[in-house]
Amino acid sequence: MAMPRLSEPTPALFRYSLPPGPVAEAAVDIGHVAVTIGLLLSGELDVAATSRAGALEALGAVAKGMMIRGLGSATPSIAAAAGHRFTQRHHDFRAPNTVTFGGDCAVDYTRPHEDAEVTVNGEIGYSLEVTAERPPSATAPRGWFRRHEKELASIGLVLLVAGPIVPDRLQRTDSLQS
Repeated sequence: MAMPRLSEPTPALFRYSLPPGPVAEAAVDIGHVAVTIGLLLSGELDVAATSRAGALEALGAVAKGMMIRGLGSATPSIAAAAGHRFTQRHHDFRAPNTVTFGGDCAVDYTRPHEDAEVTVNGEIGYSLEVTAERPPSATAPRGWFRRHEKELASIGLVLLVAGPIVPDRLQRTDSLQS
């Protein structure tokens, strides 16, 4: 006698509000210049999962494997292991020693959890903050930062360290209907 087939659980829809601080960071010391890098993501991500645990596990990939190239340029590239697409819209100098790059980030990936797939997607904003700590004796901060663009570019690739997911920022919104 054939066993009856069990129905798969109905996925639930969750919404994750990204935290206000950096989701990934790094620090690089290149001798006389200490560079700190922070990536902030802003907005909300939708998550379809059969459980809260599955949603939280999948969200762990949002900031993992973030790589930055071209720090000394006006358009550094950002890549993510999960395949996010970053589109830069602007860059600004913030005295005395920080450059910010900002724009849009399209997130859309799937991760397995137990016997189901979890999808994470959304259109969010991003801000990449690059700060070069100058020695106290340096003058003319903006000129100092520009003077070190080649040194920043020499860094090549920086892998950012992902911060933790904040479980309290995940809310169930509704069950998906087939």
